[in-house]
Amino acid sequence: MSISMKITHETSPATGAQQAGHTESRQQQPTKLAEQTLAVFPLPLFVLPGGVQRLRIFEQRYLAMVSESLVSESVAAESTGKGFVIARYDKAFDFNVPDWGTKVQIIDFHHGEDGLLVIDVRASHLVSLDSFDVRGDGLLMARCHYRDHWPTLAASAKRGELGLALSALFAKHPQLAELYPQPEFNRLDWVCARFLEILPLSLNEKEKFILPGSFPQAKSFLDTFILGQDKIN
Repeated sequence: MSISMKITHETSPATGAQQAGHTESRQQQPTKLAEQTLAVFPLPLFVLPGGVQRLRIFEQRYLAMVSESLVSESVAAESTGKGFVIARYDKAFDFNVPDWGTKVQIIDFHHGEDGLLVIDVRASHLVSLDSFDVRGDGLLMARCHYRDHWPTLAASAKRGELGLALSALFAKHPQLAELYPQPEFNRLDWVCARFLEILPLSLNEKEKFILPGSFPQAKSFLDTFILGQDKIN
């Protein structure tokens, strides 16, 4: 099976941070968590639980956010640690973000050849946002509440066509595969989430698939968009 897809990278005009790649790691199912007040990073990105993004940081407020967000890489810390929130950048909303986002943890960081800080972040879970406030240094803060997404599916004995298609895409884009050292091509929810993150769709279109019961629609859409047919694996 062959698949051709252009992976795009965007820069947020409001934040001065760049997306350098897409990726993931094993998706964890955090328990219902107490609310937290976290920094919110407005970016033109769509990230679902288990997804990994590589970001370049150069504004002082976001360098401060990174410093405050570093936590242990343990599973417990990934569910309860500080982290921060990536929220869709949109001028139509107050504070330029909607009322939801994705909590992420920093899993790796280094300085690039240009001296800028590069961080890899992994999405833990979706959150609802309220009580927005702008800190003295310009960093947007919000109260975050755990938000349900799709139920985790068990790995299948067979990859299925969507899993094979994603595996082929990873093989063609080493910078994408690099961020997912343990890809879960046999888990259909993981495969669908990764495709939705990287497909060249508008963020508004992708937002249809953040609801807990939206997995069947996401799978049907991807069957048509990726495989060119509506079929059940």
